Amino acid sequence: MSIAAAPQAPGRSPDRATETQTRLTAVPAPLPAPMAPRLPFVVLVSMLLVGGVVGLLVFNTSMQQSAFQEQRLQEQATTLAAREQALDGELKKMEDPHKIAAKAKDLGMVVPQNAAMLRVPEAKIEGEAAPADRSATPPLHPKVAKPYSVLVAEQKAAEAAAAKKKAELAEKKRAQEKAEKQAAEEQRTSSGEAR
Repeated sequence: MSIAAAPQAPGRSPDRATETQTRLTAVPAPLPAPMAPRLPFVVLVSMLLVGGVVGLLVFNTSMQQSAFQEQRLQEQATTLAAREQALDGELKKMEDPHKIAAKAKDLGMVVPQNAAMLRVPEAKIEGEAAPADRSATPPLHPKVAKPYSVLVAEQKAAEAAAAKKKAELAEKKRAQEKAEKQAAEEQRTSSGEAR
């Protein structure tokens, strides 16, 4: 064994006298690195989640309202289209020349024999004006058959009016049944309370 590897006795070491003895002291454990507070992060994430849910609810509600409004406008457009067809049929009836001639005759109007024409730019009168006479008015012709388009328009208007009347009757019937149910329910609850 060599001398360097052999353990030396404590009091005999020549180097020990020259060494300065250092005193050992307890060193506090290193503090952990300060962590960012968790509360702001948790609040931020919670606010994002709540905001997202509220945003989805608002979006869904607005889409539902839009769908209801679209349905209402579709129904209104259908009703207005049916009304337009009915009014178009009435207009076709009123434009019938035979009706116009009959109405004019009822009002005492007659066909003039001689008509005078006024030319405004030249300030001239062309022709000789003569008073109208009932004898000059031709008799009204018997009524001719209506054109197919008028018949179709009248039929559609009649169908629309019948459908509207049927819907009104159904609504009245439902309202009456509902009122009867409520009256029966009130009667049952009042008779149940009386017992």
